[in-house]
Amino acid sequence: MNHKAADIFAEFERVRERMEQAWKQMLGPPGSPRFCPPVLEPPADVYETEDAVIVVLDIAGIGDQEVEISVEGKTISVRGEREAAPGRPGRLYSQMEICYGPFVRELLLPADVDPDGVKATYNDGLLEIVLPKVKRQINRQVRIVAG
Repeated sequence: MNHKAADIFAEFERVRERMEQAWKQMLGPPGSPRFCPPVLEPPADVYETEDAVIVVLDIAGIGDQEVEISVEGKTISVRGEREAAPGRPGRLYSQMEICYGPFVRELLLPADVDPDGVKATYNDGLLEIVLPKVKRQINRQVRIVAG
């Protein structure tokens, strides 16, 4: 390996080390509170049955909070907020990874759906949204022969 190539690899290694240091500074030492993004994006599953598209979002801890579901074309948007538990004096956290605050998830649906027929249920931390598929009308042409 020539000297120029060795310099390039050495520079990459310095950049990698600086990124690793920045990452450790942001996360802190093991067991310290973690960084939470300003807007959460909950994990989701999307699947189809013959009659519907089903979206399941993991939004544990929302309790009786209101969740907004909107459907526009083939896109569904789910918005809400996981409110933090009221603080109690004297708590000294040794681990803090549960994030609180607003969440938004936008997903592309695999089929056309009827937004007027949307039904949602929340159970055990999972929000299940059932979106009925639009029934396609089959256009038929009939030829009439006068006779």
